[in-house]
Amino acid sequence: MKNEKAKRVYGTVNSRPVYSRDEYVYACRGFGAIKDDQDLIAFAEKATHGWLYAGWKRNFRTYYLGDYALDEPKCSLTETEYARLKELQKEAQKAYEKAENARQWKQINIVVYADNSVEEIWRDKDGIEKRVMVIPPHGDVCY
Repeated sequence: MKNEKAKRVYGTVNSRPVYSRDEYVYACRGFGAIKDDQDLIAFAEKATHGWLYAGWKRNFRTYYLGDYALDEPKCSLTETEYARLKELQKEAQKAYEKAENARQWKQINIVVYADNSVEEIWRDKDGIEKRVMVIPPHGDVCY
C-alpha cells in the first residue's frame, strides 16, 4: 500500500508531496486556477519578465510560446491555462493581421545597401511609410 502511494506522487513542493501536474503548479505559484483571460495574460507577462525573450523585449502577440517543459510561461501554467494562452495569442495575431490588411500597404521602393542588406519601403492608404529590413547586413562586400 505504501509503495502504491509513492508511485502516484508527481513531485514535492516544500517537502510536501503533490499528485498531479496541476497540483504541482498551484503549489509552486501559491494560488489556484486562473480563470480570467486578462489575469492569465498578466500572469504570463510577469512570468516572462515583461515578454523578454532571448534578450529582446517583445509583446504578447510576438512572444514565442514554446512547448519545451521549462519554457516560461509554460512551466508556471497548467496545460489548460497554457492552451488558452496560445489561443488568445492566435486571436491577437489574427486581429493584428486583419488591421494591417485594412491599411492596404503598397511597396514603393527597395533599397540595397553596401553592407549587403536589403530594405523595403512601404506606404499605406493614409500616406504613412514603414521600412522593413528583408535581409540584414552580412558578409564581406569585397571578394
